[in-house]
Amino acid sequence: MDQHYHPIIFQRLRQIFEAKDWTSLIPYLNSLSNAHFRTAGYLIGERLLPTAVSDDFWTVALLLIQWQPKAFTVTLAKAATPRLQQGSLSIDEEGFLRLATFLKENQRTIDQQKILMLWLPAIRQPATMERLFDLFCIDNPRQKAEFLLRTDGLVAGFVLLRTMLFEEHDRVWLASVCRQLMKRSDSQSFNLASIFRTYFDLQEVRGTFSLSIQPYEMARLDTDFEVFCRVATKV
Repeated sequence: MDQHYHPIIFQRLRQIFEAKDWTSLIPYLNSLSNAHFRTAGYLIGERLLPTAVSDDFWTVALLLIQWQPKAFTVTLAKAATPRLQQGSLSIDEEGFLRLATFLKENQRTIDQQKILMLWLPAIRQPATMERLFDLFCIDNPRQKAEFLLRTDGLVAGFVLLRTMLFEEHDRVWLASVCRQLMKRSDSQSFNLASIFRTYFDLQEVRGTFSLSIQPYEMARLDTDFEVFCRVATKV
């Protein structure tokens, strides 16, 4: 039988979701064998949460992460990712705010990290990315930069530039950020390194940089995402 599907388990889980009988969810999952528990987790993440209304999604997410974070944090974060991209979930919804508060108050740092690494590449607006960091109370610029350096895309690049401004007095650290980007060896990362090198006047960062940034563009790089994208994607 398919390990990702079991008709009886799916029928029972669907009944719980349709009735919003959340008090029955954990006892039911707890009654399953290890193999059936894994099947149930897959069914929740792949079959039920993708179509659940947002209030139900966040209710189930909080319930299961409180109960079994190792089993469910990644499952639930993956289920949320396409919905955040599509706009059928939002990090400003009350349900997510409750989840974020729980993770913060209970110092669930590892769960926060797992969620961030799955969600950051999917975020399409800088304000949303910065809001997510705020909700997780990640306000140390260097800690934030660690996440951003592991995230591809121009949204992360723009937020990284704005984050670097808080540490602009430390040229050694700024240069190290540029060098980490250059090590990726892709054109977009190299362009980001070129932007940061020019913006912070880091002549000590060596490389063959051909990106040309006009003075009017430089003045708006850290405030206008469209200008940043236009500069970062120059050939």
